[in-house]
Amino acid sequence: MADIKGIKTEDPDFFQRAKDLSSKYDVPLIGPEFPDIHINLDNPSVLHFNGMKLVNSFKKGKFYSRITKFQNEALLKKAFALQSAKPKKILDATGGLGHDAFILALLGQKITVVEKNIGLCILLEEALNELPNYSYFDDAVNNITIKNSDSRRFLDSAQDYDVIYVDPMFNSNKRLKRTKQMEFMDKYLAEYDNPSDDFFKSDFRRLVIKKELRAPASIKDSSAISFNGSSIRYDVYTREKK
Repeated sequence: MADIKGIKTEDPDFFQRAKDLSSKYDVPLIGPEFPDIHINLDNPSVLHFNGMKLVNSFKKGKFYSRITKFQNEALLKKAFALQSAKPKKILDATGGLGHDAFILALLGQKITVVEKNIGLCILLEEALNELPNYSYFDDAVNNITIKNSDSRRFLDSAQDYDVIYVDPMFNSNKRLKRTKQMEFMDKYLAEYDNPSDDFFKSDFRRLVIKKELRAPASIKDSSAISFNGSSIRYDVYTREKK
């Protein structure tokens, strides 16, 4: 899998941040001569890969519009069974850009986001770091824990989470309309392998798999309850029905 080879910044305000992330993720700081795959810390930060650029902003654009209406996420609430006031403990096994994780965190859930790609981990950290200083954003950020790891390392502890969430959409074979972000992710994560089947074999409580609406199921099992939207669906499995 492609991943960043260095971290750079030209803004003095980001020098210490760059040093901290370099130490945390064991990625070198780079200067004027930089590898093709790198991240530039700025406002916003940018992931560079094969001449393409990826920005993950939570402050503007399409995802910001979704954030402003997070209470209207009826489909997500149904799939994750968020009827109770008690927060659920959720493992996001394919962290990616962290969009669904952040919505769930805004809804008061406790999310462990697992992403094995360092570049994506840093983009998510920076997106959270750049949020305005509002109490509801602060609460959501505090609900999120980011782990740079292969989510399969959590298979033995699947039963410790109320919900396991898998979103394998970026390596879809369907040629539906793709945003620039999704086109970038398709190429950047070309070697991605879907952990859905591994988690289905684990001792999970509730497994939620996000799919394009007409895509085949990731799991060859008829026990799923599906919650359909206009372009995506959530296939939900529970241990009792496994």
